[in-house]
Amino acid sequence: MRVISGKYRGRKLNSPINDAVRPTADKVKESIFNVIQFDVAGCAFVDLFAGSGGMGIEALSRGAKSVVFCDCDREAIRLINSNLKGIDGDYKVLGRDYRDVLFTLSGKQDFIFVDPPYKTDYIEDICRIVKERDILDKDGYVIYEHDDSKNDYVLPGGMCIAKRKKFGIVVVDYIAFSRGKTAIAGSYDPITKGHLDIVDAALEEYDEVTVLLAKNEDKEYLFSLEERKEFCRLATEDYLNVKVDVCEGFVYEYCKAHGIDTVYRGYRDEKDYAYEKDMAKFNEEHGLKTVLVEGERAVSSSLIREKLLKGEDIKKYLPENCVKAVLKAYKEKL
Repeated sequence: MRVISGKYRGRKLNSPINDAVRPTADKVKESIFNVIQFDVAGCAFVDLFAGSGGMGIEALSRGAKSVVFCDCDREAIRLINSNLKGIDGDYKVLGRDYRDVLFTLSGKQDFIFVDPPYKTDYIEDICRIVKERDILDKDGYVIYEHDDSKNDYVLPGGMCIAKRKKFGIVVVDYIAFSRGKTAIAGSYDPITKGHLDIVDAALEEYDEVTVLLAKNEDKEYLFSLEERKEFCRLATEDYLNVKVDVCEGFVYEYCKAHGIDTVYRGYRDEKDYAYEKDMAKFNEEHGLKTVLVEGERAVSSSLIREKLLKGEDIKKYLPENCVKAVLKAYKEKL
């Protein structure tokens, strides 16, 4: 066990001596902090079933404003305190039941990490208390680590699973207050990693994203509509709250019919931006707001098509889950 990043990067943490404490695996911990990385500095973080304290210490290392460590197991409290030696920051270690801690927390919390023993079913009670006491920031998450047998729990009204990530039998859910749904629209001929960046940006603000495929009879595509739809499905299959659909008319018409008032679009350069601004103005005239996202990865579907024609490697540009499908579909066209 180690601290992955920040002030105490590389610091080794003491491990539990028995199975009563089950630390979050490093790869899972790294994934969680990759999701919330831009919001950790200055945040209020609660490590509710703290165990070894590894999650809360990672938050302190990355600049969390405050951390509350909670565990009712004496061995866990001893382990947490030993791992906190030499760690600076505003933190509390509470040897109390999770309900007691939730009912006594003051102020809004940005992240409440919940990793109870896998045989328990506390999450519904936890979320009910969080909602009733209004202790989670409107943009915050209850981050719930569990095994895949605990996927079908019921959340209180107004809360939803905003994201779900799977690591074998381990599942991490990001539970948030409901924020509506949105769409990203394009040809996806084929879908790229850059498109997934836009999906991720949309999920920062909305609970549900529709990847909306344009259907334009006047435009020539390398891949068929069904092939492009399958690529998108494969690319987003690890996202719990992303669906794929087809738009046969104007995007604003589809969005109006499906209760969507905002669409996300990406751009890579000034030429892209000018085009997208014109499209955004058109959508706005028809009651649809457009959010433009600058692409961090300068990759387009046209670049993929050019490289395919030249016989060049495209794997690094495509979402991992759809690489084989794209290559197989292209090979069949030769």
